[in-house]
Amino acid sequence: MYEFKKLKIIAFLFLIISLYVGCVKDDGFSTPKVDCNEPEITATNTIAQVKDMYTFGGATKIETDVIIEGYVVSSDKSGNIYKSLSIQDKPENPTAAIKISIDQTDMYTTYNVGRKVYVKLKGLAVGYSFGSIQIGKASDTELGRIPDLEVKNHIIRSCEVVDIIPKNVAIDKLDESMLEMLVQIDNVQFKTTELGNAYANIKNSTTENRVLESFSNNCNLTGEVLLRNSGYSDFKNELLPEGKGSVVAIFSNYYEDFQLYIRDTDDVKFTETRCDYSSVLTPTISLLEVSEMYTGNTVEFGIDSNYVVEGYVISSDVSGNFKNRIILQDAVENPTAGIQLLVDKDLIFEDYNRGDKVFVNLNKLYMNMVDGVLTIGYPNGSGISKIETSRVGSFIFNSGENHTIIPTEIEISDINNSIYKNTLVTVKDVQLTANEQGKAFAFYTGDSDGVRILESCNQPLKLGVFTSGEASFANEKFPEGNGTITGVLTSNIEIRSIDDVVFNNAYKECPIIIPKIMITEVADPNNSVSSRFVELYNAGTTEIDLTGWTLNKYVNGSTSVSSSPVVLSGITIKVGDFVIIANTGFEELFSLVPDVVSTYISGNGDDVYELVDNSGNRIDIFGVIGEDGNGTNWEYLDGQAVRNLNINEPNKIFTNSEWSCYSKANNILISNPNTPKNAPNDFSPNLR
Repeated sequence: MYEFKKLKIIAFLFLIISLYVGCVKDDGFSTPKVDCNEPEITATNTIAQVKDMYTFGGATKIETDVIIEGYVVSSDKSGNIYKSLSIQDKPENPTAAIKISIDQTDMYTTYNVGRKVYVKLKGLAVGYSFGSIQIGKASDTELGRIPDLEVKNHIIRSCEVVDIIPKNVAIDKLDESMLEMLVQIDNVQFKTTELGNAYANIKNSTTENRVLESFSNNCNLTGEVLLRNSGYSDFKNELLPEGKGSVVAIFSNYYEDFQLYIRDTDDVKFTETRCDYSSVLTPTISLLEVSEMYTGNTVEFGIDSNYVVEGYVISSDVSGNFKNRIILQDAVENPTAGIQLLVDKDLIFEDYNRGDKVFVNLNKLYMNMVDGVLTIGYPNGSGISKIETSRVGSFIFNSGENHTIIPTEIEISDINNSIYKNTLVTVKDVQLTANEQGKAFAFYTGDSDGVRILESCNQPLKLGVFTSGEASFANEKFPEGNGTITGVLTSNIEIRSIDDVVFNNAYKECPIIIPKIMITEVADPNNSVSSRFVELYNAGTTEIDLTGWTLNKYVNGSTSVSSSPVVLSGITIKVGDFVIIANTGFEELFSLVPDVVSTYISGNGDDVYELVDNSGNRIDIFGVIGEDGNGTNWEYLDGQAVRNLNINEPNKIFTNSEWSCYSKANNILISNPNTPKNAPNDFSPNLR
């Protein structure tokens, strides 16, 4: 019985082998032939023409028989690209490309890379989504995805499949015209601070941006771009390669941020040795030398200066202060200079954290004062604006080195010393002034910026602490007591986090100093409206720091302060000394440099000026709020109002008898009608 079963099995195997051999031909295995019928479709428009159909304000529906053709360059096989198809108009050297938003996955099985497709746009829409023009389905005024069941009605496969030749481009040449094209960028490597990370987050499905840096052939750093990796990609857990080479990717964007999407890790070919740019980016100029280039006008660094400056980051936006700003100083300890960079970038600390050593390529950048701080960035009229998000990495390079910054210890009496400006300092023996006790860093509610005032007993200077209304600690109570504060010193001091305030000592009862700052002259020269000025005088026995003080103006009988009053922070007025606040033509006419230059000083004989201290209390006033000065006993049209010499204290209530008014007006109510005053001879600023 056993032998019989054995024979049956052998016979069965013999039969199978015979059948298999019988199917084999002499020319090898045959592949089933799949017929492909080319669709009878003709493109009516180019991709570029369709993108031009978009009109601002919502998705533009296509109601006519518009057909475009293109070649698929994206692939969702790895999961890194989700529910979208990118096509370009030519396999090589494309001139236009576009993203198609589709409510479908595994599209690579139908629309594989290199496949020519036709897109019937009738019934679809062209719209603006996340900063780029795309094709999709109109949903009210928004652009949505093409429903799964409608895809084959609109996107038709051709039989043609070609090799796509990526467009070779340098990072600094990427622009919006290349969006959704397949590009190749050579001589790139992952930023040093990225090494050791996976493509995405290994702990969850969070999408991650990894920074790619590009280099010239001699390893000079030329720019950077984001490589965006989905937390659902099948390569998310793979470590970033550490070499240097080329990346092939779909060039895309998120609003103003340019970014790349690889289709899989085969698109990353790093076979070369990394560039160590920290040894190549050699500083050619110091921060001190850069700061000395500023002489009052905008400094243009040009394109051929080859200025590279080295600095250490002393700011941090981790708690919400220093938004869109990076502050650098020239040394880890005992710096000699510091400077501010304006950048259109959020979460700066992730790329440029405090203590990081960075290099700044100054070519194509500009420098000027912004709110009293020497600042570098893009030009904006006569001012400075933020460096564009996508260009930050082309100017500011992180060396990968991090150092512990040692703040310079100073007294409050040192805060006006220029050597400490824009550097990290620790100010000793300070506390909130009595009227600031119990207040928040900014305000307990809302998101307005705030300035708290610090003092040291028996010191005339006061120190403002600036806090952004967006800081995480803006609504928290400012610590009471006495101690130290660490931060970046400008006209105020700005802390990086709440830990920078260390008030461990008991609050000190300081002797009360009553300031006697007076308005002693208001001038409206008959021959020069741009030379108008207001004179302040210290009639007290102690010098006074005017940090937080303002000079307000009330125009034409208004009861509200005219916008943008003059801020007097950073000015200390000594006993018996003056402060001149003047319009822009004062210096040329009087051959005297005013303490403050502002077009706010424009009172034309009928406007009120009010001096207010850092607590918002009125100290002195000229004129009557709510009253137009024309025809009154305080009119000073084309003349001046001068405080009488026997008056040596400010007055919160305007008292006409304290003043002598001169005016071109024929006004018998004033002390000196028909007496126009011409500058400079009829005026004596800085003199009583």
